[in-house]
Amino acid sequence: GDWDRTPSGCFLQKSDKAIHFGRNPDSVNNGQFEPVCIAQEVEAIIIPNLHEGTKCTPGYDFTIEECILAGAAVGGKLRRRKYLVGDWEHTPSGCFLQFNDKAIHFGTNPNSRNNGYFLPVCKPGPIEATLLPGGHGVKCAEDHDFSKEECVTAGKIVGGTLRDGKFMVGEWSNAPYGCFIDPSDNAIHYGREMDGINIGAFQPV
Repeated sequence: GDWDRTPSGCFLQKSDKAIHFGRNPDSVNNGQFEPVCIAQEVEAIIIPNLHEGTKCTPGYDFTIEECILAGAAVGGKLRRRKYLVGDWEHTPSGCFLQFNDKAIHFGTNPNSRNNGYFLPVCKPGPIEATLLPGGHGVKCAEDHDFSKEECVTAGKIVGGTLRDGKFMVGEWSNAPYGCFIDPSDNAIHYGREMDGINIGAFQPV
């Protein structure tokens, strides 16, 4: 139809989800109708590690408007067709999925802390890297480790630096295997001890 108070193009009526097509290019949606649009392609990554404090690297968060498409790109879905937005204290801030059903959420509380049951959805960087929180035994998920050659670049993406201009490589038993940061000075390290166990003082990359 040539309605004045609907979107132009394809849309649903909120009350009964009836499918419509508006032919009036100058019409203005009065808020009672839901436009149906071609989905945009969004590149996103999911952080698979279930640890307290896990979140996106600063600057690699999706906005509330981008979150549904980003979440769907990594396997998320709407729970009972609802986009869940809230001011929770026990979730990451920003876009994330709930672990058990992959429901797409957006947390509006900037001071919230992931209790470990939620999967942040983040924008990929030049190298897709994220910094895990320190904790006893915390390490990267299997097949999500960086090589020694990639470690400096990955570490710098999440805020790491070289200590006195040096890349720290060693066989420490009290540190995680692979790429990690010492949060005392953000120095980038690479642990070659495959049986090393993080004592909680280091943050895996």
